[in-house]
Amino acid sequence: MKESGALVSPPRVWYQKKRNILRIVLLLLCLVELAIVGVKYDGHVRQFLWIGIAGYCTALIFFSYIFTYVALRYGKRQPVTRRADLLLAIFIFFLSLFPIIMLGRVTADIVQGPVVKTVHVVEIWDPRRGGDRVRTEDGKEYELGYKQIVIESGGTYRIEALEYSGMILAAEKQN
Repeated sequence: MKESGALVSPPRVWYQKKRNILRIVLLLLCLVELAIVGVKYDGHVRQFLWIGIAGYCTALIFFSYIFTYVALRYGKRQPVTRRADLLLAIFIFFLSLFPIIMLGRVTADIVQGPVVKTVHVVEIWDPRRGGDRVRTEDGKEYELGYKQIVIESGGTYRIEALEYSGMILAAEKQN
């Protein structure tokens, strides 16, 4: 295909585009982590780790589509709407940092595994305020994984928790 001395290359197929290669790599990393969790853990630990991995990878893939759409639209706009598109792209980028950080925390929990330790509960949040959360004496906050976990303020408990995700999987009252 020669026109006026210039070579025109054929368009790339969908799997050779850079943005799709990054999505495929993200999906493969997600599947590898899911397989590792499936082999290494069982029961309730596996359930929470799978939910975390799948949720944060899905959020990252979703944000990649929105970011790509805004970036491709940026070059075709007028100067006034280009600024809005640029601000939207920056906003999407910063919004995607949260799933990246949380996916890193879940990955750290996969490597470390659930931790068993003794904590003294200082405060319990009201579930009507947005979830069952517990603050311990050392200043850490945990979320209760199940409604069946009963923890009272001022008590000492031996907990099994995912340290980096901040999730209590089991609790047993100590004397």
